[in-house]
Formats: sequence, C-alpha cells, structure tokens
Amino acid sequence: MRDKRYDWLYERQKQPIKQYLLERFAGDLADELAAWPPADLEWESEASRRRWQPGAECHPGELVIRYALELARLDLRREWDEIDRRMRGEADGWWRSPEEKSAGMLLVKLLTERCLWLKEEASGARLTRDDLCGALELVEHRLFKVTLG
Repeated sequence: MRDKRYDWLYERQKQPIKQYLLERFAGDLADELAAWPPADLEWESEASRRRWQPGAECHPGELVIRYALELARLDLRREWDEIDRRMRGEADGWWRSPEEKSAGMLLVKLLTERCLWLKEEASGARLTRDDLCGALELVEHRLFKVTLG
C-alpha cells in the first residue's frame, strides 16, 4: 500500500525562483511595515535622527503607506520629475501632518533601500527594477487586502 502522506508534494505546481523570492520579500516587507517602526532602524547622523524621528514614532495610516509605496515605485523607475511634481501638488493631500510627512518620506527611503538591497544581494536572480516595483505592489496587496463577505 502506498503512503499518501506526501501526495500534496507531488500535486504542487512548480514556481519560478524569481517569483518565489519576490513574494517572500513582499511578505517580509509587509510584516515589517505592519509592525512599524522597523526594529533595525539606524540613523546616519544626529541631524537625520532629529529630522525623521517624528515619522518613526507615529504609526503611519493607510493613506501614508499607499502614497509612500507609489513614490517608492516611481523612485525605483527613476522618474524623479514625476516625484517632484507629485510632491509639490499632491503630497499635502496624502500626508496631512508633519509627522505623517516625515513617516511617508522615511517609508519611501526604507522601501527603496530594501528593494535595492534585494537586487544587489540576489544578483543571481537577475531582478529588474520593474520586478522590484511588482514586489511593492504585492506589499500593498498584502497590507490592504479587500475581502468580500
């Protein structure tokens, strides 16, 4: 008689390593954002600590995180003119208080640095900037799941 305990392994679909890596990264990053502030947050200088500390102390809301994810995607695509245009025209609507603005800017920096770190560390996976933008979209989906009941 055949042992059926491991049949589920044979029925699993193969998943490309790149996709698995991006999904795992997105899950870890979503967990890190949900438990804000990050445990490994370090300041480059005393001046940067004074500037960004208010953002690290307040837990960012959904609008702050969504806008930061959008700006981080633009940053990864190197669309700096679009970032400037949005920061001048839209940022105050998304980030209403100085604390939210500080948290949003800190989030953009953190998200971009984490993505570029992954690209560098996983060089064998040949991740592109578009792949990293897709990972940020996965982060957004994990954080803000819509369920229909």
